[in-house]
Amino acid sequence: MLKTHKITVGPLQTNCYLVFDEKSKECVVIDPGDEADKIIDAITSNNLKPKMIILTHDHYDHVGALDEVKKFTRCDIVDSKDGDNLKIGENTLEIIKTPGHTEDGICLVDKESGIIFTGDTLFKNSIGRTDLGGGDHNEIQKSLKLIMEFPDSYKIYPGHGPDSTIGEERKNNHFL
Repeated sequence: MLKTHKITVGPLQTNCYLVFDEKSKECVVIDPGDEADKIIDAITSNNLKPKMIILTHDHYDHVGALDEVKKFTRCDIVDSKDGDNLKIGENTLEIIKTPGHTEDGICLVDKESGIIFTGDTLFKNSIGRTDLGGGDHNEIQKSLKLIMEFPDSYKIYPGHGPDSTIGEERKNNHFL
């Protein structure tokens, strides 16, 4: 089962996640948006072994610390495709393509733990903006429909703000 450590960084309060296998300590860094020192400190203080860096999309507030974190971890940025499965220790993160906020948006799903890292596609009681370059309202609606196929119990870890669940969003998110 994967464990998640959230680090909120930068002026836009972007959520960076360290997702790791508790046994092997292998970890993935998701969206190193800013404050590389905070991210690196969390990696070292938890004795984690970074395996890869994953970006849910390429907006500046999600990639601001990328170069420093990449240099420290010596990890590659995974160029994730829809349906790819990424191994972390004995666990798997599945990539699902979720365009709309950006053309290249993805979410990461851990079916064993029942969690989804939604980037800027879905937030607690909100959704990602579609009025920026590469945004498309029709596409984000399709992506949200795909995310809503998961069970109510699935926990969502968004790119900004507090965590939620699919069930909470189904009931309370007026954008859905």
